[in-house]
Amino acid sequence: MKRHSRLCGALLSLAVAAPLTAAAQDRGRTDGPEESEYGKGGYSGSNSQGVSLQLDWGAAINDKEPPEDAPSGPPLYVGATLSLWGADWFSLDASAAYVFDGGRFIGMVGPKFRTWGWPLVFTAGLRAGAIVIPEAEGLRFGISPQVGAEILMGHRDNILLGLNYNPDIPIGGGGVTHRLGMSIGYRF
Repeated sequence: MKRHSRLCGALLSLAVAAPLTAAAQDRGRTDGPEESEYGKGGYSGSNSQGVSLQLDWGAAINDKEPPEDAPSGPPLYVGATLSLWGADWFSLDASAAYVFDGGRFIGMVGPKFRTWGWPLVFTAGLRAGAIVIPEAEGLRFGISPQVGAEILMGHRDNILLGLNYNPDIPIGGGGVTHRLGMSIGYRF
């Protein structure tokens, strides 16, 4: 009788343990960066999507001399950029900048593309939006191509340091503003 109960107990424990060990042996893919695995080889999610906020500043030079009644200031600008990341290589940017010389306000929206690489990536984008030009008495639609480079830093590549060049081109006159600047941002 003892032999039958031992055999039934062994079969019962084997029937319970076999599916548990089979599930534990099921493997996932681990073709990503080191130390990014969890559980059975999957990933907790990449940093490719999300939001980043940047502070922008630098030199701004107008093609035309502003009239005497326009605000005067140094050839500098300050601004901010909010980026919605669709992937590591693509983001949708909304930016605003104020140019001190001439008092221009620039508000633009558009895509930005990044090259593959780490920690240095090159960027190119095209933004469109509003340019407020006090000397031209009002609001102009404009485009702003962008080229630059960014360095990704931090434990999860969430600190962005960048250099970029933007020519802000108003449609309908007013002169081009050339902005050469730096940025520092954080990716959430």
